[in-house]
Amino acid sequence: MPNEVARVEKIGTTLRKFVRRGARSHISNLLDKTRPEDVALVMRGLTPEHQLVVFRILITEYIESAGAVITEVEPQVRVAIIESLTAEELGKLLRPMSVDDAVFVVESLPPGLQARIVDLVDRQELTNVQSALGHPEDSAGRIMDSEFFALPESTSVGGAIQEIRDRGDIEMIFYVYIVDGRRHLVGVVSLRQLLLSRPERPLSEIMARSLLKVHTWTDQEEVAQIAARYDLLAIPVVDDDNRLVGVVTVDDIIDVVREEATEDFYKMVGTSDHEILYQDRSFKVAGIRLPWILVNLIGLGFTGFLLEHFQVSLEQALFLLTFVPVIMGMGGNIGSQTSTIAVRGLASGRIVPGEGRTRRFMIQQVKVGAILGVACAGIVGLGALVIEQNGYYALVVGAALFSAILIASLNGAAIPVLFQRLGVDPAIAAGPLVTTSSDIIGICIYFSLAGLLIDLLV
Repeated sequence: MPNEVARVEKIGTTLRKFVRRGARSHISNLLDKTRPEDVALVMRGLTPEHQLVVFRILITEYIESAGAVITEVEPQVRVAIIESLTAEELGKLLRPMSVDDAVFVVESLPPGLQARIVDLVDRQELTNVQSALGHPEDSAGRIMDSEFFALPESTSVGGAIQEIRDRGDIEMIFYVYIVDGRRHLVGVVSLRQLLLSRPERPLSEIMARSLLKVHTWTDQEEVAQIAARYDLLAIPVVDDDNRLVGVVTVDDIIDVVREEATEDFYKMVGTSDHEILYQDRSFKVAGIRLPWILVNLIGLGFTGFLLEHFQVSLEQALFLLTFVPVIMGMGGNIGSQTSTIAVRGLASGRIVPGEGRTRRFMIQQVKVGAILGVACAGIVGLGALVIEQNGYYALVVGAALFSAILIASLNGAAIPVLFQRLGVDPAIAAGPLVTTSSDIIGICIYFSLAGLLIDLLV
């Protein structure tokens, strides 16, 4: 790995030197000898003007590499390059790209630029891209590759192998899909099974009729979960009439997993993955973050209102405020931890709403919360006893902290599951919502207990 890093750094240094000199022929030769993934990596070290110079050489001389580079560069670099290309250059770039890659590029752009590219797609009659963009957002239809390998069930094993040799333009062939005369998906044969079977046998005799498939409208996250659960390298996509219309391959599945994980991460901290596209636009980034900041602000304001209310009721016991940050902080942290685990469990398929695993997960999290609550409550209760020399005060603080942690654990486990059932992205629940609600519940428990024992505390 260190040698690989050094090699890429050397490529970047050389490319920057050639670009500064305007040595086009040298740039072209270097691009010809460099993998597109490495070119995409070194592009981040160039100025926007130099990035465009390099990319225009790719479009002119190495169009297939240009398509691979534009899918691999960082989002903000992609946006800057595409904004600078002419309609003719964009058409030349998109036409030879695989449909799934072209759709990925379009979807990764800001709305305004995305509309411009969609209009260009329509004008240049890029039919396959138009069709893919017609499917729901984040669906299997958007990420599938419309170029796949399918044969009639009457084809012999030898004939199938010859077809594979003749059709070397298919990007990835992991399985041979079997269709009937109306292109209905009826079976699948792995390449291994094909190579180990006698040449004269028809595919109908060796194909597996029970196979996993998804529909064009299936959510891409569900597609990735199915592929991971059953260790599939590709998943066939069918329309409502069970006709085979595309295949989602492992490279797209990996992209989906990475994209969904990134999206969940941003949502859990109260922002959006669109922030990457606007790194140089401070007002735009602030606008993306503002809604959840306001939600958090309202929650904290309500917490402050509760503090003021209880302060009037317990004005003779203002020393209770000493442990307010502890109660709020611990409840919020535990709730955030639990909700993060819940979100990842839902995303990976380990937690499925409506199944026994959901109940077991919640029970497990409550048990963990109880153990943590006992440990933390004991420590904090002892500290309260030392500070105030009052056993009842230590009891209130310890019991409040235990209850806050226990309820925060249940809160953090239940809210993401509830959101999932309501059709709302559960990652939203792992952000300020769980933290703020856990803070409010903790404060209510603390001061309610103190109110019940106020005569013993003062």
